Amino acid sequence: MDRKLKRDEIPKQKAQNWRMNFNEEKKLSFNLAVPQIILKKETYKTLTSEDENRVRIYLGLEEEMSSGKYVLCAFGVASFLMGSGDVYADYETPVFKLGKENENFAQKTGLVIESIRRYRKWRAGEIDGGDELAPFRKYIYPNAYLLTKFELHEIFNTQNRAEAQIDFGVSKTMNVMIYPVSQETRSMDDDSEVFNEGGLCPPHCDERSIYNS
Repeated sequence: MDRKLKRDEIPKQKAQNWRMNFNEEKKLSFNLAVPQIILKKETYKTLTSEDENRVRIYLGLEEEMSSGKYVLCAFGVASFLMGSGDVYADYETPVFKLGKENENFAQKTGLVIESIRRYRKWRAGEIDGGDELAPFRKYIYPNAYLLTKFELHEIFNTQNRAEAQIDFGVSKTMNVMIYPVSQETRSMDDDSEVFNEGGLCPPHCDERSIYNS
């Protein structure tokens, strides 16, 4: 009998399908290198604080290429509920670059914005316009992900893990997949718990955020 899924956990078959779709898309419109993206528990606590903020993950591109490929990177910021609606706004700081180490970029917000803008040019097909599939990226790849409280609470508080890995899969768009343990790569039949209920940007964006300019 299949066990009951935890809140915001996705079925393993769905996770496997998303990974397969992403690998297929890499052959078409996704020409980026993706290093390991890690959110550490200490960073999570800083971003959420006692106010229980949400975490928004922005995608960016490194300035330098690697082996002829653009390199994806990610930044974590705190988002708070604004008013009584379902609108979450970003704090400008703290902001962390998420990798094997989490680097505080609170004094480097200009570099964060530049990186995000490079990614959005890639997403819009402006960086490598010669690629005939580049214009379709905007329909597949979001700008950012607004994570729920529950998936990260499960990993960091309930399971008391030190790190969560941020990975990606494609349903119709590239979606975020969150694991309670970190590995360099994952096999198609990986049976780890996978969480996802991220709000994609667009449409779940903070239009006034400096990181969404």
